[in-house]
Amino acid sequence: MGTGATDLSSVIDRHMQELAKPGALSVRPGYKVKNDWLTDMRSIVVTVEHKVAHLSQDQMLPSHVDGVPVDVRQATPEKRKELANPTGFASDLRLAPDLGAVPHFPEERTLSGVRPAATASAHAALARAAAGKPKLDYTPPDRVPLDPVEADATIHISASPDSGWIMLKPFLKATAKSLTVGLYDFTSVHIEAVIGEALAGKLLTLVLDHPAKDPTADETDVQTVAELRTALGNGFDQAWALTRPDPEADAWIFPTAYHIKVAVRDHTSFWLSSGNWNNFNQPDIDPASSATDADAARHCARDWHVIVEQAQLANVFEQYILHDKAIATAHNLPPASAGPPLPPPVLGSTETAPFQRFFDPATITGTMKISPLLTPDPGVYAGTVKDLIASANESLYMQFQYIALPGAGVTDAQGFIDLVQAVIDRQEARVDVKIIMSEFEKVGYLEQLQTMGLDVVNNVKIQNNVHNKGIVVDGEAVLVSSQNWSTDGTLYNRDAGVIIYSRDAAAYFQEIFLHDWENLAVRKAPPD
Repeated sequence: MGTGATDLSSVIDRHMQELAKPGALSVRPGYKVKNDWLTDMRSIVVTVEHKVAHLSQDQMLPSHVDGVPVDVRQATPEKRKELANPTGFASDLRLAPDLGAVPHFPEERTLSGVRPAATASAHAALARAAAGKPKLDYTPPDRVPLDPVEADATIHISASPDSGWIMLKPFLKATAKSLTVGLYDFTSVHIEAVIGEALAGKLLTLVLDHPAKDPTADETDVQTVAELRTALGNGFDQAWALTRPDPEADAWIFPTAYHIKVAVRDHTSFWLSSGNWNNFNQPDIDPASSATDADAARHCARDWHVIVEQAQLANVFEQYILHDKAIATAHNLPPASAGPPLPPPVLGSTETAPFQRFFDPATITGTMKISPLLTPDPGVYAGTVKDLIASANESLYMQFQYIALPGAGVTDAQGFIDLVQAVIDRQEARVDVKIIMSEFEKVGYLEQLQTMGLDVVNNVKIQNNVHNKGIVVDGEAVLVSSQNWSTDGTLYNRDAGVIIYSRDAAAYFQEIFLHDWENLAVRKAPPD
């Protein structure tokens, strides 16, 4: 008997009566989990309200049916709600794993026969149709090519929580005339204070998303904007990004997020990162010199950052942000017309394992090739990063917050699927593939990747508080970016990244990655 998803669905059909025990919520094909980590053993997954140690024989689920193991899992609160009320769960705007989304499985069914994935997909389509907010066609700025630049440059590289703020703070303070910024989240008072002082009498142009309030925030994004407007007066020019969920905009271009993290200083240099301007991504700490800060670092994000002193590339990113600003301004609502804020994520607190060391920032100067990567410009990120992955001959090291394959009803995700397949191809070519993801990569998301062909059992680890979106290839090239690995993140939201073709830069981030792989990451996945 075969053990693919279709075969297991047939087994489930034949044995539903045996699997429909009190407290069982859903049944689907999947993989066996042992010691909190995925195995490569195909199984029937039964999600239950509560796992109970001692049950009568007639209440117990079978350990096997037709020779197939039965894996019994207790539902998380989010999973329980999705199964009990899939339409209500979809209404909560849990649009990504870090916002509380749970993986959907087309073959999963409740005991009453409901298919949660199909229900969620249908609700999402109806919600989009009923929203009434028109979609605008995406346009890039005129005559701003996204070609690689090979030129003399100085780059400053760093990581959080080690030294991100140590590098960002002097970059901001050195602003002579102007700072042009595109951000997803800006809620840190210590960053706002530095900008308020450094940009006095100068020009700050800001395009900002309006996400739900971050748990570490000192204030909301709206409050940050109000404070900067008071501090900078006519020197502050701001617009809310055109995202579909944003209550401050009457039209949308980007489906779920304006997720870019770029600041261009004086038209000649820029900071680019995987991390936002909040206390989780840019904590005001120096863990290398303070034991107290070293402990605080265990509650902060792993992010990678780069500052590039190269005017041609700085102009590219600035023109894109200014173009976004011009379009957004025409579609921003008056404050009195804005709708309610987005619901906050339902997330627990996590702690990273103790760091074995913290990494100082580094500066590299010389002739180097750097490729700018913008989404949603067609093919730019997905095509270039696919080629980068395909070029790996020896090692492919990836650190991402999550990899979330497209859900039911998504038909425009091929570019993202091709990226994941490129990783699988390198694995099959016996390249050393190592992937670190955060606690948001729940076991169900891992099952989806394993079904596609990724060797999750051996090539993946989980590290709490990873917010990074970076890749190192063969110790020769490194991607620093804001693109999460999802359909919207790699194809349709506004995000930004660079590939730096520099052995020195790649070696710096590879050393950090391997430190994390050996010391902070484990083979233990959270439940759905």
